[in-house]
Amino acid sequence: MRNRLLAFAALIVVLTVPETAAPAAEAQPLDARPVFSFGLMTDIQYADKPDRQRMYYRSTLGRLRECVTELNRHPLHFVIQLGDLMDGYVQPDKKRQPSDVRKSLHDLDRVLPELRRLDAKLYHVIGNHCLRAGRETVHKRLGLERGYYDFAPRDVERWRMVVLDSMGIEYGELGKEQTEWLEATLAKAANRNERVIVFNHFPLLRETTTRYDMIFLKNQPAIRDILDRSGCVVAYFAGHDHAAAYAKDLGIHHVTFPAMAEAHKTNAYAIIDVFDDRIEIRGFGNVPGRSLRFTVSNSRPATAGNPR
Repeated sequence: MRNRLLAFAALIVVLTVPETAAPAAEAQPLDARPVFSFGLMTDIQYADKPDRQRMYYRSTLGRLRECVTELNRHPLHFVIQLGDLMDGYVQPDKKRQPSDVRKSLHDLDRVLPELRRLDAKLYHVIGNHCLRAGRETVHKRLGLERGYYDFAPRDVERWRMVVLDSMGIEYGELGKEQTEWLEATLAKAANRNERVIVFNHFPLLRETTTRYDMIFLKNQPAIRDILDRSGCVVAYFAGHDHAAAYAKDLGIHHVTFPAMAEAHKTNAYAIIDVFDDRIEIRGFGNVPGRSLRFTVSNSRPATAGNPR
């Protein structure tokens, strides 16, 4: 009897002890939401001409339409295209006739209405193929005073976007005026404790030109030195090579994005989420996803002359 009473008492204790509380849900990190996000595409390179090798000219309009529709589903601060909106036309000797310029402009005018469907503000990078429609005409069509400029995303503090013109004075060279402007612009950004993402059509490093050879900027050593000495540049995004590539140089992430024109039966564009300590690339189609962690020196607000 005594054993039965002890067992009954133990059962009562078990039944009356409250369940252990489930562990609290893990707190969301402070940067669970990005500081800002933007869309990116490059080398749309539309043309009303037959496909060639890996280039799918006419169907790229459909891919662009799909890209715009998807980007409009996301809250973006802006969208940027990295050059070569259309393929353009030249003679076999690379010279342009008036008829070539007219055809190039006609193709550009097929692309721009699709881009106007974007809900977010659109920024442009000039590509070498863009100039087949004439620089002045292209600037006017794209609403540009010049091919290089900088801007801060709306309602975002301590971040600056710097857009370069690869065709400043000739193929792949910024020229003295633009180079001096770049150095001064980065110095101002550093003094304002801003971090910087640089956009250009041409890659800067040989390591990020996997498809073609010798297509990075001609004055690469000088530009590389300026970016490094500024202490505020965290990333350099480019197109032109048509293939995906990545390298890290002096603490700066260099990413080359694949061409939309070559994304046959798929696509090529990205949403970029910028956090305080990293950049997350959400790739669509041929664009690989990447997580770009900042180094100790550029994961905090930049300061003038901040050493790497």
